[in-house]
Amino acid sequence: MSEYPASKVDVCVVGAGPHGLAFAKALLDAGHSVAVVDRETDRSGKRQTMLIQPGAISVLDSLGVRPAVERQTHRLDGYDYYVDGDRIAALRYADIEDSPFGYGLGVPYRVMQHAFLDELVAHPDFELFDGAVVDALLKDAYGTLSGVAFTQNGVERSLECSLLVAADGEGSPTRDLAGISVQPATWDYEAITFLAPRPDGWPSVLSNYRASDNRYLGLAAYSPDELSVLWGIRSGSFEEVKAQGFDALLDRILSVEPRLRPALEGISGWEDVRHHSFPGHIAETWVSDGVMLIGSTAHSLTTFGGQNMNLALYDAQAAARTAVRALAEKDLTAASLAEYEKERRPLVESIAKFQSQAAAPDTTGSGGPAAEAVAAGLRQMFRSMALGPSAWQGAPAGPPAGSGRGPGAFDPSMIPTEIYRFDFRYDAALNWAWKKAPKNDPVMTEIGMYAWEKNVPIIGPLSGRLLWQLAKISGARRVFEFGSAVGFSTIWLARAVGPGGKVYYTESDPELAAKAASFIEKAGVSDRVELLVGDALESFRAVEGDFDLILCDIDKRLYPEVFAMALPRLVSGGLFVADNIFWNGDALTGYTRDPLGRAIGETVDAMLAEESLFTTLIPLGDGLAVGYKE
Repeated sequence: MSEYPASKVDVCVVGAGPHGLAFAKALLDAGHSVAVVDRETDRSGKRQTMLIQPGAISVLDSLGVRPAVERQTHRLDGYDYYVDGDRIAALRYADIEDSPFGYGLGVPYRVMQHAFLDELVAHPDFELFDGAVVDALLKDAYGTLSGVAFTQNGVERSLECSLLVAADGEGSPTRDLAGISVQPATWDYEAITFLAPRPDGWPSVLSNYRASDNRYLGLAAYSPDELSVLWGIRSGSFEEVKAQGFDALLDRILSVEPRLRPALEGISGWEDVRHHSFPGHIAETWVSDGVMLIGSTAHSLTTFGGQNMNLALYDAQAAARTAVRALAEKDLTAASLAEYEKERRPLVESIAKFQSQAAAPDTTGSGGPAAEAVAAGLRQMFRSMALGPSAWQGAPAGPPAGSGRGPGAFDPSMIPTEIYRFDFRYDAALNWAWKKAPKNDPVMTEIGMYAWEKNVPIIGPLSGRLLWQLAKISGARRVFEFGSAVGFSTIWLARAVGPGGKVYYTESDPELAAKAASFIEKAGVSDRVELLVGDALESFRAVEGDFDLILCDIDKRLYPEVFAMALPRLVSGGLFVADNIFWNGDALTGYTRDPLGRAIGETVDAMLAEESLFTTLIPLGDGLAVGYKE
């Protein structure tokens, strides 16, 4: 029997890592009482240094700890990515438009941990239980979570709470007590790491190197004086590498980056390095009744790109929003808490897939994925971590002129197929289709790369191929596009209508239209395209005659009006095609996310109800509705 009375708080956090403490700070700021239970008692030791991206710096800023963290850290400018000695991507935070900060931070674990603790321990509604191990989750007579039992300094204690947040790491006992299992990750590589003196003039960047014979090197200038060195090896090959000798290891590292030679002179033997495997996982679910998992308790990824702590801080932020709402509504069921997982899981799984391809040595010896494809994926990951999760997902407030999805949506046009998924789960079949499809020609590849870098949504290569086929099969000669953006779909359609055919391109942004014109010229189809710059609906009214195919890929709020205008001017045997009908999965919940989705849903319903149309919904890309007019 405990000699201590039970404490009572609104929320108990298990684990005093930076992300667990970030969640605690957010809940305290929202007016809730919080306790942290942690097995550690000494936090003075040196821990690993982490890359904190601008988006995650903004999390620290919102919680009031950024100044304390920055006083003890080093700024990084961005990423460099090399393949066979050539730098194919030089990514700088200062170049990312709308990035909250123009730099990243190399932050020692303990620095961030203490920055939070200094704030928390002074708060009257906060308790910290050091050296404590959770023994059981407590439930009331109705089976509802009521608290936790733990042992501290050999004494059994209990803590009453309404919500339990597990932030206690990869092997989380709390997760096990909640009955939540994990899906083991299958990373194809392990790593040898060490610290080396930073050479004079070395840039303040994170550098990744790939070579076509399975060499992979990561370098991080986390401090003014040291480089963190990571050498990738195939899983299970560490003893083989050791048998080849330490000098052979250094020679292979120098074969990738010769400039490291002075830095490696003081690294003398295996005692100077560490071997890491990555027994990663993604939990089957991140919530249960009264319980939320965040950070590596929910998902443990590799070190590639320095994502783990950034993702954990985003988890803390998103979980805190959900928790505050759930506590206010007094609904802490798994269904209520699932809002957090729905927001966060797709991004984590996308990055996990990209890491598994981009960082792992290729056992075939071919060097892994195509360099430009990986560079494209790295650009998107870099941009997302600079801006925060909204760069990959989240409902936009309103799309820019001519957009196909809206800002922040993630388009897979040029990305390695393994790393993209929608919120809904048909990605395996879609990935298979991408792998089977012929590659884009150089012009379409250039458009895809431009669209990615500038965050201009395009219809994507598989949907583009379908448009070409639909136009060819229907014999379309006259096509009107509502929303053409950078001209990706325009070129597909122009190639399909052939010489003498006509595609009417519409875009309200003159700069984007000018860029599209240059791509259309490169593709050799400018004689088949009429560029209409301005309001697309007004342009449609101004152009006389009927059309064989009409594509609707404009501001989603205009879909119903476009359909009503377009149907009377569609010839018998013509096609009306609407893009983005899935709205990144929102269709599956009845288009409840935003007014844009509801407008899409209204249009889909109208197409299906229209007696003169035979409409088919096609699960390709973000979904297409194709209506054939009788």
